[in-house]
Amino acid sequence: VLEAPEAHGSSRGSRRNSRADLHSDNSGRCEDLAPQDKALCTELVYGCLRTELRLNFLLARVLPRPQGLPRPMQLLLALAVYGLLFQNRVPPHAVVYEAVEQVRMLLGQGLARVANGALRSLQRMGEEPSRQSFYSGRPDGKKHRQGAAGGDSFLSKCIFYSIPLWIGEMWRAAYGEHAALALMQRSFERPWAALRINAQHADAPALYTALASPHGAAAALPSTIPTPAASGLDVLCEASAVNPEDGAGLSEGQADFTDKNSILEVQDKRQAPVGIGQWGLAFAPGTMPREALGRDLREWIACGALSRQSAGSQQVLLALGLDRWNEPVWDACAGHGGKSAALMEWGVPVALCSDRSFARLRGLPAQCATLGLPVPPHCLADAVVPPLRQWTGHILVDAPCSGLGVLARRPDIRRREPQHLAELEALQLNMLRTLAGLLQPGRELAYITCTLNPAENERAVRQLLESNSDLTLERQWQTEHSHPWLEGMFGAVLRRKG
Repeated sequence: VLEAPEAHGSSRGSRRNSRADLHSDNSGRCEDLAPQDKALCTELVYGCLRTELRLNFLLARVLPRPQGLPRPMQLLLALAVYGLLFQNRVPPHAVVYEAVEQVRMLLGQGLARVANGALRSLQRMGEEPSRQSFYSGRPDGKKHRQGAAGGDSFLSKCIFYSIPLWIGEMWRAAYGEHAALALMQRSFERPWAALRINAQHADAPALYTALASPHGAAAALPSTIPTPAASGLDVLCEASAVNPEDGAGLSEGQADFTDKNSILEVQDKRQAPVGIGQWGLAFAPGTMPREALGRDLREWIACGALSRQSAGSQQVLLALGLDRWNEPVWDACAGHGGKSAALMEWGVPVALCSDRSFARLRGLPAQCATLGLPVPPHCLADAVVPPLRQWTGHILVDAPCSGLGVLARRPDIRRREPQHLAELEALQLNMLRTLAGLLQPGRELAYITCTLNPAENERAVRQLLESNSDLTLERQWQTEHSHPWLEGMFGAVLRRKG
């Protein structure tokens, strides 16, 4: 889609028929796209990845062997099917026309006719593809050809929510089928956007007030995520009123696109911002304002008053009580420094940041400078091979994980294979044991992941406790499975006795 001449402002009459001309003239020019075009391209790419399994199923309904088609045609058809099913801003006839024209330019008239027939067949299905029952069998009781789920009800639900079967089965075994369906629905929906107001900035109170003001009718969901009690074990949010088996979808990031498959469509348009602690705000898709107090949000970010940070990342820090830490903190997997910056804005003394990735860690000084924060000592180091022999303060480890709690935001994770889980589990346990060995009496170790997998979460903590009798579990928190949009986060705080 980024290589199409129309994406760069060319008229229809200036199209070239040469594939070489098409690619050479447009390759690398996506930076020239207007903001709205960039938003649309982002929506299409992320949306196709998030719904890929459902799209593949539908293409197999209208084509005998879609996997045998040229790869560019497969991608164009997937974009078109996504547009027909999930977008209202582009008329269906325009979606079909553009897809067929692109196939014709790239691959010739014969395959263009195939594309046109397939998309017209899909249109004739009407609303059927938006119903979960469509993915288990035909109304006459016969199985669909080419990859139908047949009589396997759970498999059909995985296809409907575009979740690989191995993830769905793992969630069902760990949490039960109802919770698994809720997690699949949440992963299928478009993610909410979130901001963190810099508490150290002079304009922070006024900026928070301006951003927190609802931009529509009364909110249909809770207006804030309650801060948990000191135990950190309280349930943070009420269960969603949405039935996971009905299916829902929200719009991507700030792009204001309407999802035809969403039962929250009308509700989403009047959703007020949701508070995260004292300084965070989450916005339903398409509702984040472009400006506040007369200034573009990009200006506020550039001057250090705002940062983009997911609601789940902010909430897990608060739920674990890390904003109340008073001792020096070592962030042993600092990454880009988002969690360290949040802690420093809240007054927590971050005294060391380390990470094994230079590409991630090198942005920390500039981020701190923009936010007006002191740059903590930082070094390139693996948490499994720490850069010091002892540490007198608290330790934070935001561990590498499978990311199954952020599938809505990171749809590409769906393409990974389950074999990598064992390697991650071993790495996480090794990190925990190494860092726990440096923990001093009375100090705490916070372990955070953005996944929903007991082997990486509760079991890892339990194994560490079983091998360290002088450690106690102080607090543990996980996003409620029934929460309709908050990312799936897990966290635990362990303390060394003494």
